Amino acid sequence: MHLKRCMVASATALFFSVSSLAQDRATGVTAEDMVRSALERNQEFLAARERVAEAEALLRQAGVRPAPTLEVEAATGAVLGSRGESEYSAAYFYPIETSGKRAKRLTVAEKSLALAQADIKERERQLRFDVKTHFINAALQNLKAAVIANLAPLNDENYRLTVRRVELGDAAPLEQQLLLADINRTRAQQNLIRAESEAALAELRAVVGAADAEPGGVRSDFGLPSQISDLKTLQETAIKQRGDLQILRLLEEQALAEREAAAAEGRPDLTISARYTRGNSGFDQFGFSESGALAPIRDTDNILTFGVSIPLFTRDRVRGTTQAAESRQVQQHLRREHLARTIPQEVEAAYRRWEGAMRSLEILQTGVIDPSEKNLEVIREAYRLGQMRLLDVLNEQRHLVDLRLAYVEAQSEAARALTDLERAVGGTLP
Repeated sequence: MHLKRCMVASATALFFSVSSLAQDRATGVTAEDMVRSALERNQEFLAARERVAEAEALLRQAGVRPAPTLEVEAATGAVLGSRGESEYSAAYFYPIETSGKRAKRLTVAEKSLALAQADIKERERQLRFDVKTHFINAALQNLKAAVIANLAPLNDENYRLTVRRVELGDAAPLEQQLLLADINRTRAQQNLIRAESEAALAELRAVVGAADAEPGGVRSDFGLPSQISDLKTLQETAIKQRGDLQILRLLEEQALAEREAAAAEGRPDLTISARYTRGNSGFDQFGFSESGALAPIRDTDNILTFGVSIPLFTRDRVRGTTQAAESRQVQQHLRREHLARTIPQEVEAAYRRWEGAMRSLEILQTGVIDPSEKNLEVIREAYRLGQMRLLDVLNEQRHLVDLRLAYVEAQSEAARALTDLERAVGGTLP
């Protein structure tokens, strides 16, 4: 009878140890902590951020005006035997862009900068989803490991007590063998879950960008909210803040800007110029100088020339470029309209999964686990009174543990549904 009371006490310890799992959830980092770390350390995301700096530099470059040209020439006839001939000139050429080419270049570059910024937002959305998905996997394995770990000491204690009962003739040897098989099954399950937990944590560190040797215990809490916004609000929020939809909208606007810039390139630019020329010519004849003396005749000319240069080509020169830009605009417009119709459906699908997962959690908690805990109490009391076998107690304990594992799985499914909903909405839920 004393052994039975000890075993009932051990079974009671299992009940309270499983119920105390919530205490372990207060340790470790949260999903938001891991997301913030990933935004600071994930090298793929940091590389994408550099695109903003690149786009800013290209925007500055797009505003640069064509450089003027200064030309200086000197000519002499001495090399070819005409010793008296020489000419010097200096010219200045100033190009003028027509049809607002500079403004259109700036518009294209501004759209590229906005695209780089929108791409950062979209990558952040995807990175958040990846981190939270791996975090859920790691937290799930931690909770499952905790459930099994709390069962292992109880099994060992029960086995020692059962061995003692067999030695005293109070239990059959078969009961000892059945309990040993159950213990070995628990150990195998524990090793498997431990390996899966380590693998999930390694995958989480890889997504975050943390070092392999860096400690990274996660908090075993999925952080499920009690309620969220209604479906219509979530759909409207998704249309406003989805990064991929903004990217398609900007690509469409960029294609339009590129088409206008290409059309402007089909109009010729102007180049105005001014040239000063000084020419010196010498002759074999002699003439009288201002003082009346004979001197070789020389002629010096100073000439100032103005001009305008216009290249000759037609708009056919850029027809292919404009048509390609127009085609890109149509492509992005069609893709944007398709995504705009798809986003509300994605939000609704994720929302329905969330609703179903939360209903399942409520049913498991109130309709399955709570009754099973009461059943275990009844069976333990019946065993204490000698009306039930130890195997019946162990089976009910194993059944309750399996139900708790199923409940943890259901929690993880609800957390995944919530993460899918956040990704579909495009960020934090309103």
